[in-house]
Amino acid sequence: MNKKKRSIKKNEFFGINKLPNGQGITVVGISMPLIGNRQSPKECIKSTNHIIPKIKESGVGAVILYTDSLYLNSNEKASILKTKFQKVIEDHKRGYLKLIKRNVNIIPKAFSFTTWGQILLDCPDFTDYFKELKKIYSKDKIFQKYVKEDIIITGRRVNDNHVNYILEEVLLDYLMTKGKVRLQNDFVGDRQGWILNSYHGKPHKSHAYLYQKNFFKLKSNNQFENCWYDLNAKILYDFNNLDIDSFDFSK
Repeated sequence: MNKKKRSIKKNEFFGINKLPNGQGITVVGISMPLIGNRQSPKECIKSTNHIIPKIKESGVGAVILYTDSLYLNSNEKASILKTKFQKVIEDHKRGYLKLIKRNVNIIPKAFSFTTWGQILLDCPDFTDYFKELKKIYSKDKIFQKYVKEDIIITGRRVNDNHVNYILEEVLLDYLMTKGKVRLQNDFVGDRQGWILNSYHGKPHKSHAYLYQKNFFKLKSNNQFENCWYDLNAKILYDFNNLDIDSFDFSK
């Protein structure tokens, strides 16, 4: 007698036992305020130890994404931020590469490094999408509510710069998993069949809302197109199964 498969409840999520067959890319976002502590090279390698054997598999690559220019959505001078971030990114990448090369279970070529500005350049229609999202945001009270709550959770003040910060972040993440961004990785070489968005922590409420509403009606063959992988908790969040108002988004 076949046992009935238990239905998954809202806000019930699990880890990843096995990555899909075939070539794929996991994108690991690095937040600039965390680059020297919770997302230091040592902590990044430590948090991905459980998926290193999977990355070693043929055709699986990792893109380390530094979110430097995302932080231009602030009141601080761009010239100050450029000087501040350039050195820490260089140091972080250097430290990351040293740890990768020491680990016999890692294929160094499988790791590539990029910046927020480069990813924007590799998303040809980002400006048009962003303008349209701003229009949607200006009329959608629920979206405005979630963005405001996301800003408060991060400890920032609610202003136009920080609204743009959240909207830009969630939009680019959305477009990446929908296949609208070229992710450069020599090991995979544009042959990825899936893309997994990863971060050391939970998504924003506005992430979940954007994916659930799918304002741009985008769909891809990526089985992780509506997902977010929390490297700290080792949990894969499926936005389609996430109830925003009852889910605990606290970090």
